[in-house]
Amino acid sequence: MKQFNLSQPIPAIFDELRTVLAVHRSGSMAEAARVLGVTPSTVSRQVSRLREVLGFYPFVKSDGNWRLNPSLMNLIEAFENAEGMLANELRRLTQNQANPDAKREVKIAGPTSIIAHVLIPQCPDLAEKRPQVLPAFERRVNAEGLGLNDIVIAFHPPSAGRFKVRRCATFDYALYAPESWEMGGGWITLIDKFAAAHIKEAQRIFGCAPSLKTDSFDQAVRAMQILGLAGPLPRAVARNAPGLKELDVEDLAVTVDLFVIHHESRSDDPEIRATVDWIIRSLKKIEEAE
Repeated sequence: MKQFNLSQPIPAIFDELRTVLAVHRSGSMAEAARVLGVTPSTVSRQVSRLREVLGFYPFVKSDGNWRLNPSLMNLIEAFENAEGMLANELRRLTQNQANPDAKREVKIAGPTSIIAHVLIPQCPDLAEKRPQVLPAFERRVNAEGLGLNDIVIAFHPPSAGRFKVRRCATFDYALYAPESWEMGGGWITLIDKFAAAHIKEAQRIFGCAPSLKTDSFDQAVRAMQILGLAGPLPRAVARNAPGLKELDVEDLAVTVDLFVIHHESRSDDPEIRATVDWIIRSLKKIEEAE
């Protein structure tokens, strides 16, 4: 087995570590290749190169995704932290030399209900206070870590990793139905991936199995309005859904915590800080309205 020359650790394997970090974030060699702008074969070759250097394979395959070998976690976290610090300093230097008014994309991931009904309506506030930030939203629910995003809004804090986590607000859910709906008229819920914990209780209340399942609350609202179904909705979504009334059923009135997460290496990044502050302001406005 080829041995690694420890006298030059980072320069010798920088590209390999960067590739492994991309695969770790995305869970896919194909997606890592897209992000890095290389071919999947290049990604595979660099992962194999790191295996030769370390003497063990950097990943294990689980549920169709590539999971980082636990033995590498500290090394990859250290590399991610260093890369983030380098990127922040390079960005600061180049902004002074290049176009200071150029927009910078900040990737924000979270549930569609929060993106569509909380953050997007508040985008003018971000544009006014931080015009150089270009928010790029991605739907993401119940996933661990940041993936390829700068900031994540989640219902649970990450179980491990060097993240800055702020519990920032709560998000309320209740049962809604069209004005003409009566008990026994049918109901809708999200698919089991998102709503398994509440489906049994909902079946007890409604006295029957759901008539329909969907993977987003916006689809649920459309079905409720067209098909005359009842169902659980976030109050932030229901406020923008004409023709629906809240049902007086406290058993399924749920409040969950919301967390805003970013990597600790980005804590000194002014655009990340400003975007996190804007997200928290936006979520607190919804919390206060409820």
